[in-house]
Amino acid sequence: MSGIAEHIIRATEAGGLLTAIDFEGQSLSWQALAEAVAELDGLLGATGIGRDAVIGLLGRNRMEQLGGFISTLGADRGLLLINAIRPTHMVAEEVAGLGLGCLLGSREDLTADVLAAAQTAGTLVLAVEVQNGRLVYQQLTALAASAFRLREAGTLIEIQTSGTTGAPKRIPVSERTISSSLRDGVRSAKGTVENFELKPQTSPTLMFSPLVHTSGTFNTLMAVFEVRPIVLFEKFDADLYRQALVKYRPKFAPLPPTAIKMMVDSDATREDFASVRAVRAGTAPLSVELQQAFEEKFGVPVLTTYGATEFMGVVTSWTLDDHRAYSQSKRGSVGRISKGVQVRIVDPATGEEVAEGEQGILEAKLDRIDGGKDWIPTTDLARLDADGFLYIVGRADDAIIRGGFKVMAGKVADVLKLFPGVFDAIVLGIPDERLGEAPVAVLEAYPGVVLDTAAIKLFAKDSLAPYEVPVRIHVVSSLPRTVSDKISRPAVKELLAQLT
Repeated sequence: MSGIAEHIIRATEAGGLLTAIDFEGQSLSWQALAEAVAELDGLLGATGIGRDAVIGLLGRNRMEQLGGFISTLGADRGLLLINAIRPTHMVAEEVAGLGLGCLLGSREDLTADVLAAAQTAGTLVLAVEVQNGRLVYQQLTALAASAFRLREAGTLIEIQTSGTTGAPKRIPVSERTISSSLRDGVRSAKGTVENFELKPQTSPTLMFSPLVHTSGTFNTLMAVFEVRPIVLFEKFDADLYRQALVKYRPKFAPLPPTAIKMMVDSDATREDFASVRAVRAGTAPLSVELQQAFEEKFGVPVLTTYGATEFMGVVTSWTLDDHRAYSQSKRGSVGRISKGVQVRIVDPATGEEVAEGEQGILEAKLDRIDGGKDWIPTTDLARLDADGFLYIVGRADDAIIRGGFKVMAGKVADVLKLFPGVFDAIVLGIPDERLGEAPVAVLEAYPGVVLDTAAIKLFAKDSLAPYEVPVRIHVVSSLPRTVSDKISRPAVKELLAQLT
């Protein structure tokens, strides 16, 4: 049995009848999860699906899917996450080509198209349901395939990248990587791992990060690792989140930038955040202005982090001590390098390491990936200062070359987001016959707000160089987003083609 599977079993034994998952008034105990692990293990074993198999899960933030996630890993099988929040024909096409021995999902997501695709592939399909405080599995199609997808040696989970800049890629994440990330999480919260005790915690994890995204996966595993109850949200709602803060009084709260902005714009008060010692912010860039607005409104420090799906955890982060000492002088940084991580900044043209403080492409070595043998390149532009604080300047693929001038799309978008009534913004380059490329902006307005694009252009001209000002500004009611709530560049490009 793998280390993660063994730890899940031990966690369920330690938690007993205490609540493990709370979702919309329903709850599952740790004991119920232990029973679900045993039931799933028995069902899979009886059909010849061994511990080297990969089990597919149609994931969304519901109790049955979260229970299925924990049960699959507890049953010591590999897990492949499939985003269920897509058109059913897309899910069916993916299921048809994965070669899975078993597929788990809720009855809602196991549509006729998906079942037909699974049946054609010979995949065993189990519907996951919650009945009377128990997780139960109902067989919908039988296993007919004589050969099915097996996991690579050491792989625990197959997860997709968010697809912010292109088509999502499915990548394997090893047990070594995940175990190291979890130990790092305990270390940052409690000190050394050796002092960690496996005992039930009372302060819950308020989780709305998508289960199929790295953040949701990590938050789930971290909660199980610490025997910490999970209060699950299907999606973020500012008022429901405020109510949960008051009811459960968590000490730490993970919030992506979009949720931070929604809380700043909400009626929530300092009293609502009274128990929260710090907010951890990741998954997308957080502007200095938004961080400052949140901290001033709620009196809670925001500790930004930096990571990526491939890293299955953070590369840099802030601590409370660093925030006390450097919150003003290092504002805008994503923190210092995590234990077991090395970073360097290289020249994009030569690949040579640049001088301290200079901008270049960020690369990282992580002990938890391959023992820290190889440098892993990112698409992020960054700089590292003398005190070891990392600053993400933008993306290497974010640059628009307009008549020889470099326009950083992220910088322009940040300026446009300062205009009253703009909820979010993205800037992309479009072909220009004379200048090569030109910046175009697409803005998402707050509900009920009518934006004056001419006024926004004048506003931009006051803050940007002439070549940085977008040649066109489009306003939409909602920007397309990835599962991790980042703006989807490919989808916006398609939208632009329709708008022009």
